[in-house]
Amino acid sequence: MIRNYEFCFLINSEMSEEEFNKEIDFIERSMLKHGAEIIKKENLGRRTLAYPIKKKQDAIYYLFYIKSTPDKISKIEENFYRRENILRYLILQRKKLKFAEELNAGTISE
Repeated sequence: MIRNYEFCFLINSEMSEEEFNKEIDFIERSMLKHGAEIIKKENLGRRTLAYPIKKKQDAIYYLFYIKSTPDKISKIEENFYRRENILRYLILQRKKLKFAEELNAGTISE
């Protein structure tokens, strides 16, 4: 059964723009390789972290909204465990995808 997922990545902000784009491309290719459909991706920008992660004080928050089957999610996730520039990631299953700009604008309720 295909479900909706939201992937949030904290990416090293000390990279060059070229390195950052390569990292996003790697994430995108990993998802597509395992049959996920990317609905939307959003760069939420650079933010200061509440506590250091891998000795970094800030990170770039990046969201991917995808559709996939549950068995493929663990295969997708395996690609991110040891990536040096991915500081953290979170995967949430959603019944309905709610995009960040819609939540901020108040056009839909949480």
